Amino acid sequence: KVKTNDLSAPVGKIDGKKSKYAGYNNIYDLIRGQVPGVQVHGTSIMIRSTTSINESNAPLLVVDGVPVSSIDNISPLDVKSIEVLKGSAASIYGTRGSGGVILIHLLKGNDR
Repeated sequence: KVKTNDLSAPVGKIDGKKSKYAGYNNIYDLIRGQVPGVQVHGTSIMIRSTTSINESNAPLLVVDGVPVSSIDNISPLDVKSIEVLKGSAASIYGTRGSGGVILIHLLKGNDR
């Protein structure tokens, strides 16, 4: 697990416990417009504006420390926090983090 103190660049963060996020229909709506530099179009997320011919510019999605291929099934009500890593902060994930990293922490039973 990566700690914010270990990062060398700023991190965008969404605190899912805030009541203003309770009305979102899906996790993509929750992410849209909350972190500068993050663009959400439907179910597509792009963190960095750079593009590559050979590599995808889709971010690495990590839910509770486990890389996943999709976050479609996550309800905004289950989100404890979302952190967005860009640039050198995402480099700790190597080439997988070249398009940025989205860290999602879900609520546990005792968090509710």
